[in-house]
Amino acid sequence: MARSYLFIPGNVPRMLQNMDVYDADVIIIDLEDAIAIEEKDEARFLTCEFLRAHRPENLPILIRINSDEDSLMRADLMAIKGLDITGIVLPKTSLAQLERFTSMKPTNTTDLEIYGLIETPEAFFELDKIAKHPRIKGLMLGGEDLSTHTNIDKSLDEIAFHMPKSLLNFAAKAAQKEAIDTPVSSLDDAALIQGIKQTKTFGFDGKLAIHPNQVPLINTHLAPSKTAIHEARRIIIAHEKKGSMRFSLDGKMIDKPIIQRAQKLLDKAHRYGLLAGDAHAL
Repeated sequence: MARSYLFIPGNVPRMLQNMDVYDADVIIIDLEDAIAIEEKDEARFLTCEFLRAHRPENLPILIRINSDEDSLMRADLMAIKGLDITGIVLPKTSLAQLERFTSMKPTNTTDLEIYGLIETPEAFFELDKIAKHPRIKGLMLGGEDLSTHTNIDKSLDEIAFHMPKSLLNFAAKAAQKEAIDTPVSSLDDAALIQGIKQTKTFGFDGKLAIHPNQVPLINTHLAPSKTAIHEARRIIIAHEKKGSMRFSLDGKMIDKPIIQRAQKLLDKAHRYGLLAGDAHAL
């Protein structure tokens, strides 16, 4: 599970070279939307040569492949054959797209994680089946393409995206998969903070980023705060001392769901290095 997923274009050497200093939890090397059709071959070559020679250690790396043409998808999959990557971001994910991908993937990609980028209206009518697909690791919301396909102008009112956000998160959680929110297109900090608030409100695990400057705010705001960690510790300590799943703390009734949320928060804080030692060591 990660907070920040940073897209970087596969044909910009400077960004490939600096991928490990951006502090993103996950890097997504983009061979699709960020790359003009005449630059696809160059992007594949630069990406593959860099990763073979300078692959950063302990950094999850995904590659967003092309999806609109079989020839482009097949060329991407052949190019990344044998690369040390974590997984693939599959654009315009649908059941048909998953079948298409599976039919042409090289045998060496069998174990790669697949993140389904949900960005067409059709996908929302089969989200549960997509999320439960054995190859899918998580679902990502592709807000810009979804806006294009549906004529939704979320810049006028963010409420327009409340339903797709909820549906995607529910489908991912029902299948015990990760849910990653759409990126904020603005580079304004206030707009990004508002977007991250939406990410948290709708229960997403992480957020896509389109610029390195967005990563610090995403990491900070999607990590448990010191106050939240402190309160979670107090709940777990009280639970262990009382030996009960139902008790009062500071005039508030605590029961099983609240205890479980407190433990999940401490587990998350531990993953992000915000706790010393074991998350259970209070």
